[in-house]
Amino acid sequence: MTRYAVTLAALAALCASPALAADGKALFAAKGCVACHGEAGAKPIAGSPNIAGQNAVYLLRQMTEIADGTRSSAPVKVMKPVIDKTTPDERKVLAEWLATQRPAEAQPGDKAKAEQGAELFDENGCIGCHGADGLKPLADYPFLAGQRKDYLMVQIKAIRDEIRSTRRTRMMTANVRKFSEAQVEQVAEFLSQTKRK
Repeated sequence: MTRYAVTLAALAALCASPALAADGKALFAAKGCVACHGEAGAKPIAGSPNIAGQNAVYLLRQMTEIADGTRSSAPVKVMKPVIDKTTPDERKVLAEWLATQRPAEAQPGDKAKAEQGAELFDENGCIGCHGADGLKPLADYPFLAGQRKDYLMVQIKAIRDEIRSTRRTRMMTANVRKFSEAQVEQVAEFLSQTKRK
């Protein structure tokens, strides 16, 4: 075996080692997650969610649903090839590591729209699963506070229009079915401006 072949074999072994598999930060970099979600999941590009500090159980469920095709609407289709290159154990490690990262800062925005959005959030029962101000979700639901406005708008519309239609999101459809475009924006303004604690 040549020295080159030995080096390649050693690198392959290192990449497959339990130490690397157990390191969420290394996996996040190695799988290319930073390209869309930014450093430690807190500085995403437009259209991608903040995932730093997100609920680990929720993150793992989303990765699993993308992997098995349960969640396949347009915004996440680009993630399918990336997720397909991860093992269930790696997804768990990624989810647990991301949950420990510092959440993104709340975004500035239109205060008047945010106030209207806060009323809509309360009036339409969002608090039941996502908690007051999107800050205290049930065990396997996402934090919504501090999420990107553009991402929230796309997801609320996808749930409203039954484009994103998994068992969990179907439960939410009734809450947002009557939202106008303006109301979707108001709720997204409110949540994106709400600071994670």
